[in-house]
Amino acid sequence: MSTPTKEWPTESIPVQSSSSQNVISDILKTGLERGAIYTSAGLVLGGLASIVLTRGGGTGGARRAITAFGAGCGLGAGWSRCSMDIEDVVKHMK
Repeated sequence: MSTPTKEWPTESIPVQSSSSQNVISDILKTGLERGAIYTSAGLVLGGLASIVLTRGGGTGGARRAITAFGAGCGLGAGWSRCSMDIEDVVKHMK
């Protein structure tokens, strides 16, 4: 008894552009999406951490600072990943 093979749709797989401008543009577009996701995740995790760490009350300044730190970490992670992707592409173009 043979097992059925599953064919994957090729339409959903992005095709790499041959032009260097298109490649960099695609990386920047992906980096922007990834940056938005990482920043949102950092904002949420920072907000949750601020609630846990400052549950005693006090001023809202500490909560804002911890939440902003989480958002900044997410933004930095997205920026770093996009920068590494661009450096890899530029290195392989030479």
